Amino acid sequence: MNQKHRIARYIALVVGGLLCVVGVLHDIVNIPSLTRALARGEIAERMGPQLMANVALAGLALALLGVLLVLIAPDLGRGKHAAWRIGIVIGLFLVISGVAAYLWQPRETVLIFSALGGLLCGPLLIWRKDFLVE
Repeated sequence: MNQKHRIARYIALVVGGLLCVVGVLHDIVNIPSLTRALARGEIAERMGPQLMANVALAGLALALLGVLLVLIAPDLGRGKHAAWRIGIVIGLFLVISGVAAYLWQPRETVLIFSALGGLLCGPLLIWRKDFLVE
């Protein structure tokens, strides 16, 4: 394993771990908050189940992306091209969704997803010729 593969592996592990934590925290924080808002009548009762499902699935999706990154990390360490592709797709998704969320609702905190995606994609794109093992 060369140095670039090792760095890519560690980046995937760190970003994947962070996404897992953020996904779980998303559900832990937002589901009770949404439940209280529904009880207070701040959200229409007929919208409650749909919003609850959306919040739960969003947190689950973030955690799933994190798990995928953790699972491909060993293959990134071996320089596998398929793992490189998966890492690029996940990174680009994070960059695009972070920018889209910021354009939708301009809060600087949502740009953390773009930063994580850039952290993942940057080295992979720069070192793309080093990930050629099939």
